[in-house]
Amino acid sequence: MRFKRQEPFRYQFGQPIPCTFRITRIGEREVETDKGAAEIHDISPRGIRMETKLNLPIDSAKGEMEVELQFTIVDQPMNVRGVVMWKKTYANEFQYGLSLEISKQEEMQLIGEIKRHAAMYARRKESK
Repeated sequence: MRFKRQEPFRYQFGQPIPCTFRITRIGEREVETDKGAAEIHDISPRGIRMETKLNLPIDSAKGEMEVELQFTIVDQPMNVRGVVMWKKTYANEFQYGLSLEISKQEEMQLIGEIKRHAAMYARRKESK
């Protein structure tokens, strides 16, 4: 299991944001699973930490697992793909670290939305 805590920009949501995901590839084999529900706890232009009640079949012998996530930051729907890098089990929940596979344009859009979310969250906290 690898962590990328040395990344220059990782945003931790005060309240996790809901998302849906589906598995799109295991190793070289393309698959199309039903959507599952999860929550994104933190995000960077290169990765996501998400939590779900679903126990994904991570098996390095079968190859890497690619997932597609759909979520909304502020009012902007996002659709990204990533590879599962690690898994942790907590009681009845599972956390997964994903390495995102996005273009430079998608990365810039994601950074912009994270900054908008952070600014709105800060304003909400100040007004309380």
